[in-house]
Parts: sequence; C-alpha cells; structure tokens
Amino acid sequence: MIYSKDYYKILEVTSTATHADIKKSYRRLALQYHPDKNFGNQLYEAKFKEIIEAYKVLSDVKQREEYNRSRNQYSQSEKKRPEPQVTPQTILTQAIDFRRKIAMLDPDRMNKLALFQQIQHLLSRHNITILQRNNDAKLNKRIIEEIMFCSRFLPFAHVEKICFQLTAIAGTDNATYRKIYNFSKEVRMQTVWNKYKVIAAVLLAIILCFAIYVASTTI
Repeated sequence: MIYSKDYYKILEVTSTATHADIKKSYRRLALQYHPDKNFGNQLYEAKFKEIIEAYKVLSDVKQREEYNRSRNQYSQSEKKRPEPQVTPQTILTQAIDFRRKIAMLDPDRMNKLALFQQIQHLLSRHNITILQRNNDAKLNKRIIEEIMFCSRFLPFAHVEKICFQLTAIAGTDNATYRKIYNFSKEVRMQTVWNKYKVIAAVLLAIILCFAIYVASTTI
C-alpha cells in the first residue's frame, strides 16, 4: 500500500519519535481540532480526521513499519515528479473554492483564526508576486472580491492587514482600490459598533426609563 500523506507532519513529530511522543502530540492536536470545540468549521473537522488517521497508523508497530517503507518509496517517486506550477488561475480557483466553503458556515461559530490563516496562505508573498507579474486586472479583481467576501467575518485588525495585501494586487485599478478602502471602512465601523453596542443599548434603556419616570411625575 502506498501512502500519500505525511503522518509524521500531520502529528507534528519527527520520523524518529517514540510511541510516547506520538501519543502526547496526538492528544494535544486532537484536543485543539476536536469538532466539539470548533463547531461548524469544516477545515478543522477535516484536520481532526487526518490526525486520527495518522495516529491509528503510527501508534501500531506493524502499521508504522509498513508506512515507513511505503513513505520512502513515495518520497523517491515524488522526487522524480515535477512540482505543480502555481498560476494566477489556480490562485483564483483556490479563492473561489474557499469562498464556497465559507458561505456554508455559521459566521458566529466559525474559527476566525483558522479563516485568517487560510486567507494568508492565499495571499502569500509568492502568490502576490505571481499575480503582480501576470498583471491581469480582471482576474486580480475577481480574486480580491472573493477574498473580501471571506474576510468580512474577521475583526478589523485582521482585515486591515488583508486589505493592505489586496492593494498590492489591485495595481493601478483605482476603482478596485476604492472598493478595498470602502470594505476596510465598513469592517472598521462594524467592529466599533460590535464593541460598543451593548453600552449603547444600556444607555438607551436608561434614557427611556428616565423619560418614562419624568412623564409619570408630571401627570
């Protein structure tokens, strides 16, 4: 059997890790990515299944020996295979696929940090350089729109960094620049509102109570 996944990498241990090391790392990661702690996050759910799969193989002596042999064979075959080329179109495809996944999640229950990290992966320095060199305004605009859709659930501190990265993709497209600026402004205002809406509600309630009191005493 040929394994295509790096179970050692999934469990964040080296290939020389002891059984105790593997078990300790498994418990830590299983707790971190457990669905009960990350309800509605499909990315974490998939990661959790990978962790269980990796532990099942590496915790068994015979399966681990078989995996190590298969892993060495797979590594040799991968060295002969050319690296898949990243293109502007593949970046767009990844952005669209990610947006579709995000659209299916509950904004109140999604893991915001995982979302931000995934967006940072899409906006890596390497990917941004590829998009800048290609300089396809229409394609870059579509990527920006997809990423802004996914970013709207994040706090302003994260959105601010993402918008800065998006401006590097926008190039000389002033209309897209304005969209990025307006999006940043909207998220900032929403973040401020979310921070102070409870205080505003309490103050409004006090004012209403005071108005009712004054009205009742003048009758």
